[in-house]
Order: sequence, then C-alpha cells, then structure tokens
Amino acid sequence: MVDTILYFLFSFCYIVLFFFSIYVVRKNTSPFYMLFLPLVIAGLIYDNIMIGIGSFIGEGDTLRSLSMLRFWFHALFTPTLVLFAYGVAKYSTITWAKKPVAGILFLLTTFALISYETLETISQRMEVVREYGIVRYTLVGSSGPPLMVLIVAIILLFVGISLFRKTRWSSMMIGVAVMIVGSAVSIPIPSTAVTNTFELIFIFSLFLTQRHLVKIH
Repeated sequence: MVDTILYFLFSFCYIVLFFFSIYVVRKNTSPFYMLFLPLVIAGLIYDNIMIGIGSFIGEGDTLRSLSMLRFWFHALFTPTLVLFAYGVAKYSTITWAKKPVAGILFLLTTFALISYETLETISQRMEVVREYGIVRYTLVGSSGPPLMVLIVAIILLFVGISLFRKTRWSSMMIGVAVMIVGSAVSIPIPSTAVTNTFELIFIFSLFLTQRHLVKIH
C-alpha cells in the first residue's frame, strides 16, 4: 500500500513539473530542444500512474495493454534527453556545442538509441510482477544491461560537467550523479518505489537547469 501511495505521489510531482516546464518554455523564447524535457516527463507521468493503479486493475489484458504503452513511451521518449542535453550545451555556449558536427552526433545518437530500444522492446516478452502491494508488467528477456539508459546517463553527466565548468551551475551534474549512484546501489528497504525517488531528483535537476538557462537568456 505504501508503494502505491508513493507512485501516486511521484505522478503528482511529475504533473507539477510538466506544467512548470511547459510554462517556462512558453513564457520565454526557448530553443526547440528544451521541449524534450516535458515530453519525457509526460512519459514518466503515465509510467507512475500505471504502476500505481496496477493493483486496482489487476492482472490481465487491460493492464497488459496499458503497460505496453509504458514501454513504448520509454523507448521513444527517454532517448530524446540526449537532444535536451545538446540544447543545454548549445544554449550555454559551451565551445564544443557550437560546432555543427556536435549537433549531428547528438541527433544520430538519439535516433540510434530509439532504434535500439525499439528492437529491444519488440524482442522481449511481458511478465507480471507482484511485490509490495504493486501489480505491474515488466519486460523480460533482455540481451544485456539497459544500454540506452546507461548511454543517456553518461551523455547527460558529460554535459552536466561541461556546464559546471563553463558556468559553475551544478544542479544538472549533481542530479545525474545522484540518479546513477542511487540506481547502482542496492537499498535494503522493502519497496520498489524508493529508487524512483532518485529518478525524480534527476528530472527535477533537469527542470531547474532548464529554468535557469531560459531565465538568464
């Protein structure tokens, strides 16, 4: 029951962040790349709501179909954080981001990650998981570690460090580092929702960075 409440709480936090992010982008003249953050947040809203209501819907075709959208949103939306990262670097006038080849590399990386994750999603099967009062479907049969997530995290950390060195703004760098460490360390707490706290901190740090850059420009 506690996990269910936590997932609904995460959903609420993401909804608030989504509207604030859209507000920041619309209020100021912002690069197109800044729109990818609310896109990813929208996927996380759906993800957390579906996990939260899973125990109320119960195992079956309905939850299976709704859960499939979770995985597709993850595959299609999450890689676009690479483009958001490029937007942050370019908007901050980081030297390497000014070169046209940088934009091409970030764009190609995004498409490659989406393609890879699409193939991974298609090749895996869905399996129901029941733990700590949560009923959800997960994908099993992966050919290896979550490569897409790892690459996205590394790119964001690289940009976060570059941003800190250029402007002394540390929120993005710290937020990404917290997520990486939090995901890697096993926490002895009977909950599946605890690790999502690190994800929320991570997304919040990206929002703070988005707001900061738009505000100073």
